[in-house]
Amino acid sequence: MRIHIIHFKVFVLTIFTMIGMQSIAQSPSKVTEKLTRVKDVSLEESNGFTQDSSFYLKPNNKENNRIPPKYPELRKEDVLFTETIWEDIDGRQKKNRHFLYESVDETGERNFFKILTSILESDTTNVKAYAPNNDRFTTQFKMDSVLTLLLGPMVKKPLTRPDGTVVDTSFRDPTYAGADIPTDSSIYTFRIKAQYIFDNRTSRMHYRILGIAPIAMIKKTVDVDDGSGGKRSVDTVIRKTLFWVSYPKIRTYLANRDVYNPNNQKRMISWSDLLEARYFDSRITKSSYGNFNDRDLFELFKDSKKRLEAAEKIKQRIDDFDQDRWVY
Repeated sequence: MRIHIIHFKVFVLTIFTMIGMQSIAQSPSKVTEKLTRVKDVSLEESNGFTQDSSFYLKPNNKENNRIPPKYPELRKEDVLFTETIWEDIDGRQKKNRHFLYESVDETGERNFFKILTSILESDTTNVKAYAPNNDRFTTQFKMDSVLTLLLGPMVKKPLTRPDGTVVDTSFRDPTYAGADIPTDSSIYTFRIKAQYIFDNRTSRMHYRILGIAPIAMIKKTVDVDDGSGGKRSVDTVIRKTLFWVSYPKIRTYLANRDVYNPNNQKRMISWSDLLEARYFDSRITKSSYGNFNDRDLFELFKDSKKRLEAAEKIKQRIDDFDQDRWVY
């Protein structure tokens, strides 16, 4: 009796083994299909995070075919906190010296301000400059207005030819009365308008750049009261915003321009990577938080030390909000 039971168990085990081997032999196609579908799901769709942009960039060539990575999609229902800030990048600081790098390669100018102006000149249809006091990108600035800021206004002057005829010639006059023409050495500051957005679903703080504006530091002599009823001349520096550019419009162009690396020419990143990863030193000059009169720190504090303290408090408040959302 025991021998029959043992034979029966062996027979049942053999049957189940054959059924299992047959199912495995028939399942590779289904498993392959499942793996293929899993590969197609991006990190953004699965957990809200994005890969390093180098995984999304095609090899660089003269056709500017680099494609910056897609931003993770944010739903309004998941946004717990958002704040708009304005910050200035000083190219004279050691960490920001690549903004002022003077060189030309196969992609064009390497200086960041010259890159911005070359983008405006190359794509006048999609990329627009906006008025210096319009960081909401509603008032367009024609290219002629930008050239007027940089080179001076167009003036007409009669020219007498050798044959005695007189013709009107038009040219840009940087010495025109009232024209504050910046020099290349005076444009070393860049203002960024950006948003900090906290996604409650992924518990992640996003940094989105909205616009960039070059600022010129123009030396000017003004007359002030000397206290005795007279006037005296004083040299002062005027901060002059030249124009605003919408960052999403130029993001693809910046992805095709490499940032100068003084330590290793082989290891270079694009300008879009540098800006979005915040590989620069900056100082906050304005925040939308509790700012009922829409005033920047230059208007609120005349003392530079107090401006610096206020900027650090804004940065610390945003960092604290991000850290307080985590529960350890």
